[in-house]
Amino acid sequence: MTADEVRARIRSKRKELFDLIAAIDEAALSAPGPDGGWAIKDHLVHIGAWEHWLLALFERGDRLAAMGAAGVDRDIDTVNAAVYEKHRHDSLAEARAYFNDAHELLMTVLDQQSTEDFECPYKAFFEPAEGDAATQPVLVAVAANTYDHYEEHIGWIKEMRAKPAQR
Repeated sequence: MTADEVRARIRSKRKELFDLIAAIDEAALSAPGPDGGWAIKDHLVHIGAWEHWLLALFERGDRLAAMGAAGVDRDIDTVNAAVYEKHRHDSLAEARAYFNDAHELLMTVLDQQSTEDFECPYKAFFEPAEGDAATQPVLVAVAANTYDHYEEHIGWIKEMRAKPAQR
């Protein structure tokens, strides 16, 4: 996949997510999920946090600190819980701003990447990188934290909308 194709896929899937969110009223965006858990606005913050993680990877920074989870165990569920706790009381406007700002910052960096940059192994961006991920192209991390991640949350948001909230 070329760099232009990567960016086009990101923009296309992001637009799909944006269009889905735009069709939901503000009260529903802020209401707890059907299981009493994350509101849709919390999904937006979560996506923004992982985009900050990816941005920090390209900038060779502290990825957990970038997403507001400095000092927590690197277990994904633990990181996600830390991000949720940090932002759970954010207003819808704050959640949207975080979501949009993270994406804008990330795309500024991704727009500068070449096809060859996306093919570089993960370890070129972060040392010490361990395990299979160390040799995978960084494109795997890009996909996981952009278009594949959007697709995952689009599905969950659609499921949330199909179920009535528990009271």
